[in-house]
Amino acid sequence: MRRVLSVSFFLIFLFLTACSDNATTNQSGTSSKELVVVDYGGAMSEAQQKSKYEPFEKENDVKVTIVSPTDVGKLKAMVEGGNVEWDAVVADSDIALRLEREGLLEDLDYDIIDQSGFMSELVTTSSIGNELYFTNIAYNTDVFDEDNHPKTWKEFWDTEKFPGARSLHKSPMGTLEIALLADGVSPDELYPLDLERAFKSLDKIKSEVTIWWDAGAQPPQSLATKEVVLAAAWNGRISAAQSGGAHIANEFNEALAMADSWIIPKGAPNKELAQKFIAFVSLPEQQAEYSKLIDYAPPNEKALDLLPEELKENIGRSSKDAENQITVNIEYWAENFEEVNEKFNNWLLSN
Repeated sequence: MRRVLSVSFFLIFLFLTACSDNATTNQSGTSSKELVVVDYGGAMSEAQQKSKYEPFEKENDVKVTIVSPTDVGKLKAMVEGGNVEWDAVVADSDIALRLEREGLLEDLDYDIIDQSGFMSELVTTSSIGNELYFTNIAYNTDVFDEDNHPKTWKEFWDTEKFPGARSLHKSPMGTLEIALLADGVSPDELYPLDLERAFKSLDKIKSEVTIWWDAGAQPPQSLATKEVVLAAAWNGRISAAQSGGAHIANEFNEALAMADSWIIPKGAPNKELAQKFIAFVSLPEQQAEYSKLIDYAPPNEKALDLLPEELKENIGRSSKDAENQITVNIEYWAENFEEVNEKFNNWLLSN
């Protein structure tokens, strides 16, 4: 009899232990599930927590645990090793597509995730857009004013009319598109990228590019100190510094629209709850609340209807701004990034 009781108590112990692995106890003593969400951290994560994570927790009795920053190498290792700890992850949209093609992601359940209103480029079998941001012309407002500053990439390349040091992103994605636009390529003829022409265009301005930035905080800082007077920059970083008193501004004409997306790693421990979470954060209401907290745009067009015109202007989504913006082709970059990046780095090292 003792042996039977011992086995029973052992089985109960295992059951309770298993439950505790996927739940936390709230103050009332009841248990709630835990969802592990991975994003890039910083101000973006703080805005998401207030506009998306906390409301989801309250509505679903769920504890959202945030891990940052996103580490694609770690995600791959988890999936390939069969030991996945993450449930929902934010990744650059082209990387999300690459992971999907490598079979490392769960399919999204579009029976519960409403994709209507989303930009079609940001809806794939295993990913859906999270936020939209722009690589655009940024300038020092002590050097250039609202009427007299480069409004196109061709003008950004015009060092005689608009003299001064420049800064460009140390990445081929976006930078090569900019170079081709500056050389007269029309937006609808950008892809596939003419690499030879892009590098020749970059040759023309290389001597004026004194900073090749690899962190989004660099352009606003170098612009504010006048280390450079013009930069290709992420709009949210510029507007945040501008709100803090920096004499810098964004120009959204010919801005390059880029995005990151939600994905679920293959074998996620709470994949059904992750589907429900992604459905929630994709709602127009939650996306609109996010854009009220940080100057990045919603990929769900329905969310724009919930935002005031002044805010649409701040995030580069007014009807005037949207007319001449270019969406970066994530299909192209998912397929070609590694090869093109090697050529870009070789060009950087050349004289």
